[in-house]
Amino acid sequence: MTATTNGKARLEQKRRARIRGKAREELRASLAKGYDGGLSIRKLAGPAGLSYGLTRTLLKEAKVTLRTRAPRRGAGEK
Repeated sequence: MTATTNGKARLEQKRRARIRGKAREELRASLAKGYDGGLSIRKLAGPAGLSYGLTRTLLKEAKVTLRTRAPRRGAGEK
């Protein structure tokens, strides 16, 4: 569906219900286990239907130590 705002068409997005309480605790634990097992934030977010940002937030809430980003190929090479 589209709606117009100031003459511009945009897609309407449905907001997800907030994840709270026991469901949030279980999701945090599951994400932390996967991340500690070597999965990336993006690989955790996709199947769970979460955004990268929310997944990262949940991992931080779970007190997971986030890994640093891998260096980009060719960065600094000349």
